[in-house]
Amino acid sequence: MEQTEVRYGEHEDTLIHPFKEITIGAISGMVGKLVEFPFDTIKVRLQANNSHSTSTYKMISRTFHNEGVLGFYKGLKAPLFGACLENAVLFSSYNFATNVLRHYDPSLSMWSKCASGGFAGLMASFILTPVELVKCQLQVANMATKTSHTYTSVIEDTLKRRGVFGLWNGLGSTMVREVVGTSIWFGSYEYINDYFETAKQPFIKNKDLQLLFSGAMAGVLFNFSMFPVDTVKSNIQTHDILSGTSGKHHHHMATDFWKEMRKLCSKPGGVMNLYNGLGITMIRCIPANALIFYTYELLKRNF
Repeated sequence: MEQTEVRYGEHEDTLIHPFKEITIGAISGMVGKLVEFPFDTIKVRLQANNSHSTSTYKMISRTFHNEGVLGFYKGLKAPLFGACLENAVLFSSYNFATNVLRHYDPSLSMWSKCASGGFAGLMASFILTPVELVKCQLQVANMATKTSHTYTSVIEDTLKRRGVFGLWNGLGSTMVREVVGTSIWFGSYEYINDYFETAKQPFIKNKDLQLLFSGAMAGVLFNFSMFPVDTVKSNIQTHDILSGTSGKHHHHMATDFWKEMRKLCSKPGGVMNLYNGLGITMIRCIPANALIFYTYELLKRNF
């Protein structure tokens, strides 16, 4: 089967210009984010709601009833900017790592691809943490209080209460999620794509569908494996707003990964609370991840 497109794990002879790499990654991230954001708002609200009584459908209708269509896009600007940065960093870090590892492992084994994915996730987590902190707080702020919160108010409040490093509250859990998750994300994408390239009878013959399918599956595996960590992270980052300590200096009210994990597991529903919002995440991650990888490959092939 003739290979028409350049796979980004395998382009020794056609190294792409770093600026072009970053731009293509950024555009891909933006496309994915616009598709997934409304679903993400509901997911964060379900994770932070902590009650088994609220179904996804109830949360959607409540959001629509109270805030209209725009309610689903609350806090979009930061993640949209974040998605541009995140995917630019993810793809360029991944390519950087695979190019370094190629000296030691010329055929780029699956292990090397996963290790490169882990490195990309590590780099991205420093950008993602402050972006997600602001996003999660804005998404749940309107559930907690009647006052309306803005980017500026959330950021000022965090700086006043916790200083500059407060913006990286939740970095530990973001790092765990991103390092492990991104190695699964890139690894599974490469693995499924390689399968299509080498299989005698692949069940999808169309190149575009292959890329979309590989991206979708990578998103499913990433989200399914990392979901409990993501729930704990959302709870750490929304803790101040939802516990009413926002704007106050409550150091004894501070929370951490294990505190939030214990709190979630001790509520009615037990361990299943770690999976609040999983359904809508699965629905959202399929089109979003399919489009991120597809846009990336498409732009890389044509520009």
